[in-house]
Amino acid sequence: MKAYLMFCDRDFDIKTELCFGKETLTADLELKHILANMAQDDKAIHDACEAALFRPLQSTEEIEYRQKNLYDALQNPDTVRQLYEITVKTENKRRSSLYWLSSANLSSTFSSAIELLKIYTEMLMELRLVADSKLSSFQSYGFRNLLTMLQRELDDDYFAEVRAHLNNLKDDKGTLISATLGNYLQGVGYVLRQNNRKGFWRRWFFAPSFTIAERDHAGVTDLGKRRDRAINEVTNALAQAAEHLESFFAMLRSELAFYVGCLNLADSLQTLGMPICIPSLLPSDSKDRYCRRLYDVSLALTKNTVVVGNELDTTAKQLYLITGANQGGKTTFLRSLGQAQLMAQSGMFVGADDFFAPIRRGVFSHFKKEEDNAMKSGKLDEELARMSEIADHLEEGALMLFNESFASSNEREGSEICRQITQALVENGVEVFSVTHLYTYATAFLGDKNTQYLRAQRLENGERNFKLVPGEPLQTAFGEDLYQKFFGQSEVSERDR
Repeated sequence: MKAYLMFCDRDFDIKTELCFGKETLTADLELKHILANMAQDDKAIHDACEAALFRPLQSTEEIEYRQKNLYDALQNPDTVRQLYEITVKTENKRRSSLYWLSSANLSSTFSSAIELLKIYTEMLMELRLVADSKLSSFQSYGFRNLLTMLQRELDDDYFAEVRAHLNNLKDDKGTLISATLGNYLQGVGYVLRQNNRKGFWRRWFFAPSFTIAERDHAGVTDLGKRRDRAINEVTNALAQAAEHLESFFAMLRSELAFYVGCLNLADSLQTLGMPICIPSLLPSDSKDRYCRRLYDVSLALTKNTVVVGNELDTTAKQLYLITGANQGGKTTFLRSLGQAQLMAQSGMFVGADDFFAPIRRGVFSHFKKEEDNAMKSGKLDEELARMSEIADHLEEGALMLFNESFASSNEREGSEICRQITQALVENGVEVFSVTHLYTYATAFLGDKNTQYLRAQRLENGERNFKLVPGEPLQTAFGEDLYQKFFGQSEVSERDR
């Protein structure tokens, strides 16, 4: 049995390698707050959501398949949570049962497999009951396929037959085995027999028998070995069945965990009054973007309040240069864009009213870092080394996010470094969003039809509304506003005098 809730034709393996730069993206885009909210202290949910987030899907078909399942989950949150709770309950029962499969002792494996199968059978029945009552509420192929499979393969006859076999295999009635004599009168062809056949007790009562004497340890050992030879094939079949069901429940838990994580995050954002939407992903060769009220999900969660969103509507642009007032929302916009790209390509919803974007072959970030006393070289060296490492993994169709990169150098050198790197990336088909205060660098692409300029707004009174609008760069970032905010007008004036 397969769940196939994350992919239409394969399992969701959370152990495969995550994308390059996962740690950097987590820090730069502040994704840990999003993952923590999704997980709600459930490690299985955290691992599943992290695996989905850091393995961006690369085809519209895969993304739409997951989006349809997500939409169904959002429409049926209680049922999805109920299915997930059954998988959690199964895992807890398995752990508390103290039964495990081991090849060291065949008799122990035989008994453990029977008891584990009883647990899994009971939990499969719970899944089937959910499928019976909730199937009509789901529309997506993924969930309908799962629920119909549970109905089709786990009908009443199946459960009756499984329970009958497991009851027959219980060794509380003794174990009936048969054997034939070999060439040297040794026992061969040991076979486990049913001990509840009609007439069994009559034949058992009149059969020759003997009792092993007390302290005859060799006799007991010999009898045990003969029993093991008889139950060997049955034990293998039981153990394989138990392992298969264990894998099924583990896989189902991982795949449901992603949707439960999405439900948790959706609940939190909707409680705050923030919008979510199912995004539309365009082919990777597209250069169009559109978003309405795109906001930083992490910021909304940490501030626990409504945050400002931004709009963007561009066609055939590959480079976005973002300038404007200090503390005007430039970095927040950059984070919201990176978050939305990763969330959209993982099949999640996005924190916005609307979001259209091309599929990108990887998301990379290069944000300015605070001074590190442990650094063995200068800050510019460190920035260049990070960029070199990223460049080794960049390819055409990737998304690169710069946040005040290479500003540790002076205006002239920093601008030239930024210009050359940005020019090289754009010429090689990489989409670039760059927040910068380097005026020379920002103006280097004026007149380029592939470049979109955005500017953080500053109101007449110096206040920021955290809105970005199309606009060419200015020579000032209005840092004096911040100086006056912290030191006051009088001190500035006196200093000026």
